[in-house]
Amino acid sequence: MVRVQRPRLALGWKVDRSATGLPIRVGDRKPVKTGWEFTVSSNPGVMNVAYDLWLHDKDTADWQDQPTDEVMIRLNRQGGAGPLGSKYGSVSLGGAMWDSYQGDIGWKVYSFVRRTNTTKATLDLDDFTQALVRRKLLSNDKYVSGIESGTEVFQGTGRLDTKVYSVNIG
Repeated sequence: MVRVQRPRLALGWKVDRSATGLPIRVGDRKPVKTGWEFTVSSNPGVMNVAYDLWLHDKDTADWQDQPTDEVMIRLNRQGGAGPLGSKYGSVSLGGAMWDSYQGDIGWKVYSFVRRTNTTKATLDLDDFTQALVRRKLLSNDKYVSGIESGTEVFQGTGRLDTKVYSVNIG
């Protein structure tokens, strides 16, 4: 069975801007502190659990605007779920090693895949966008307009339960 549904915890342009703190310009280097603790059912199939950052060229993006870039931060993957694109390197961020990938689906997709699965993370998501800026893959003039978290299920069934989740900007 293939499940297409992507349950997500979302923070972004679809919500009152004053309540979310988004969008933020990448070059402004605002911290985006996150905490997430979750469980994944045993034998969930082919899937991953990830943060998903959406970026645009303007600070007025809404749901009709296609993103220019997407940054996926994969904390947990099961059943051989792999990222889009080709591997271009590795980086140490947030106390873990991550393999970095780049692909394109009409916009650039950058994936950071944690080398060892986790079900608990405390990260500053700005560290990941800055890693892309240092490699000249992402411009300081882009805007993070949305932050989502959840699963991508490619095959099978399973369950993701979130125990703790937070995002604090600035």
